[in-house]
Amino acid sequence: MMPAHIEGMGVDPGNGNLIVMLKAENNLFLPVVIGALETQNIMIHLSGEKPPRPLGPDLFYNTLDLLGVKVLRLEIVELKDGTFYGRLVLEQRGLEYEIDCRPSDGMALAIRAKVPILIAEQVLEVAGINESQINRQGENPQA
Repeated sequence: MMPAHIEGMGVDPGNGNLIVMLKAENNLFLPVVIGALETQNIMIHLSGEKPPRPLGPDLFYNTLDLLGVKVLRLEIVELKDGTFYGRLVLEQRGLEYEIDCRPSDGMALAIRAKVPILIAEQVLEVAGINESQINRQGENPQA
C-alpha cells in the first residue's frame, strides 16, 4: 500500500466530471471521479469552513467517536470496470474491522479523522498518471 494525500480537486475539461486528485508518495497521481455532494463534503472540510449543521461525514465521524470506534485508515484497494473500491479500517476495543466503502466517502471521513489514505500498488500501476499527463492544454487526462 502506498501512502497518498489529496493534492487537489477540479473538473475534467474533457467531460465535466468532478475529480479529486490523490498524489501518492511515489509521485504518481490517481484521478478519482466523485459526485457533487462528495466534492462539497471534502472541499468544505479542506477549506476549514465550519457549516452551521453537521454534514453526513461529520455525523458519521462524530457517531463513531461517541461509540469509541477509531478510524485507522482508508485503503483504495481495487479498480474494477472503471470503478475504484475502497475500505475503511476501523478499530474498537483492540479489534480491527474492514468496511467496504466508496473512496469518495472514505476520503471525506479520512480527512476528518486525520488518518492515512493508502492506495494499492496494483491500482497505481493501472490508473496512476504522471504530472506531465495532467496539465496538457486541450487534452483529456490519461489514465
